[in-house]
Amino acid sequence: MTKKRFLFTAGERLRGLRELMGLSRPAFAEIVGIKPKRLENIENGWQKMHDEDFEKVCSMFEEFSRWIAYEGPVDRQPLELKVADSAQKAAVYLVKCNPELLKSSGISLEDWKSRHQAVLDELNDDSADPAG
Repeated sequence: MTKKRFLFTAGERLRGLRELMGLSRPAFAEIVGIKPKRLENIENGWQKMHDEDFEKVCSMFEEFSRWIAYEGPVDRQPLELKVADSAQKAAVYLVKCNPELLKSSGISLEDWKSRHQAVLDELNDDSADPAG
């Protein structure tokens, strides 16, 4: 029996991020610059992520680069995201639903909430509006 070192593999974290964004595999692959078949193989554990794969994904999702790469914390420094507003919203939603991602980041949940209050308010508005 092989002991799994991480709670989730990099491919599983990559799939989680893609699904939270509500993107198809081809759409996500285009955004990060990885071929859809390679992305499928990584997500399903048939191939490991190479350095260039991490570089492509982490350059698009800088705030989550340590988490994507090795299940590290979400970075405490506010970063300007290079992705669409919907992706930032998905990233905030991810931390909102999984505050343990902040555990070793050095930022408190209250500080994180104050930095992302506008997006959190928008998320709350969306959940209150069944049509949204």
